[in-house]
Amino acid sequence: MTTEVRRSPDSGHLGLFAIQDLNSGDIILEEMPLVKLAPSDEKSYDDLVSTLWASIEPPSDGSVPDYLHGIFKGMVKTAIIAIRDMHQEVIDQNKIESLLQLYHPTKESTSDTEKPIVKVADEAINFIREHVSTNETTAKIFSEFEDWDILLKICLVWSCNSFQGGRIYPQLSRVNHSCNPNAVIQTTTATQQANPEQMNDDNNTNDGQQLVAATKIQKGSEIYISYLGLILYTDTVVRKKKLERTKFFNCLCSRCCAASSEGDEGAAKIPCPVFHPRDAQQMSLDEDAQYDDDQSVRYIALMEPKSNDKSGTDNEKLYKVLRSVCGIIESFLETYEHNGLANTRHVNNKDSHNNDDEDEKDDIMEQHVGLSSTMMGDKHWTSNLTLLLHLDRRLSAMSKRMIVTQELPGEEEIAEAIDSLDRISRFVDSLKLDIDPGHVLGDVIIGTARMLISLGDEKSQKYGAEWLSKIDDYVEQFANDGVKKVVKTLKVAWTKQDRPNDDKDDSNKKAKLI
Repeated sequence: MTTEVRRSPDSGHLGLFAIQDLNSGDIILEEMPLVKLAPSDEKSYDDLVSTLWASIEPPSDGSVPDYLHGIFKGMVKTAIIAIRDMHQEVIDQNKIESLLQLYHPTKESTSDTEKPIVKVADEAINFIREHVSTNETTAKIFSEFEDWDILLKICLVWSCNSFQGGRIYPQLSRVNHSCNPNAVIQTTTATQQANPEQMNDDNNTNDGQQLVAATKIQKGSEIYISYLGLILYTDTVVRKKKLERTKFFNCLCSRCCAASSEGDEGAAKIPCPVFHPRDAQQMSLDEDAQYDDDQSVRYIALMEPKSNDKSGTDNEKLYKVLRSVCGIIESFLETYEHNGLANTRHVNNKDSHNNDDEDEKDDIMEQHVGLSSTMMGDKHWTSNLTLLLHLDRRLSAMSKRMIVTQELPGEEEIAEAIDSLDRISRFVDSLKLDIDPGHVLGDVIIGTARMLISLGDEKSQKYGAEWLSKIDDYVEQFANDGVKKVVKTLKVAWTKQDRPNDDKDDSNKKAKLI
């Protein structure tokens, strides 16, 4: 054992602590889920909810806030699955007891962040009692169900502790959040047979997860992961709001507290409005202030104006406009991550979208990149995260073109990709997180290096290999075998001797696929 569960001094809740020193890349623990409370491809599940899904609607009295409508629907589905699995004894009494040991809000909670989700759970149970238990398809299962208080608690456990796919783990679900995490979750190759007592009856499913140290962790330290995905790289206001609305707690991690006490928010830097006046109507920046090519722009953190600010009216107006832009970009990032718009780059997949669809997506992406740059400047998280997604799509398109036509990307395309990667890398480094930059930049670094090395000349190949060297530790400790193989192939390619003459006309040169 490398961990123990005890009370966290930061949150007051139980957390996971290291009982020995850990190095980056060490596997801390590995688990299969205790239960899996989410939709699946099972026919039994489809039959159970197919007639109900369209009718699941939040109460019309406004008791469920708009931002929780999706969670309300998810909770109803979760409750249906829980009832089914309890009826079939897939979730037995031992599993119920284990579930209820995990943190969950109660009806007695006085926390303003917890009260909304308790209300949602109440409404979800009411919906099930009124609609599901009387439905012709489900009445046979639910007619004798009486453990409504237990079901309410299970729904609240799900809302606070589940991973993607509704998976809840005995120990992993106890790991608390930090906006400067020291560990990450990775899918494991563990099989269902490795720990069958922790699994429900979903056969042939690999839902195992590993908790892996993302940096050195000293004995006695609490182990933290991030609950935020890409939102981890945003500012404190956005992160705290996201956690309050999806995990129902007020984050008091070291990063959030430092931003509040020191007034230094690295992800929220904007050109100072005093030194870089904006267009009075549009609030947009001059081009020089947008891109900061000569590093002459002065920056401040985007913070809510104080009430005693002499120029409060103008500053408040600017703050509201820029916060509105942040909201637009935040919604875009969440949609992008949820829909999985980025294409897999390292395998040869057929494009499932027609050109019109892809052109439309590119237009939408460029609009958000342009909005961020125009309003927020070079160093703000909105500009850098939209640029990251834009770079990801461009690299994917270049890779596909190379595979289909064997045409090399143009010098301008490569230069633009390198410039984007440089900017994003500086931004990520400026946040000074303990987690390796490779966790967010690994794909685009590999993609950019692949384009450079495919050019075939020594200078480009060496430059690509240098970029790859920046993520050596990340690849060694966290990448899967397929990615490691790709990186190894790319790094040795520039040492080969059969390169074309750099001075030759390469206008008709075909891509050397790597």
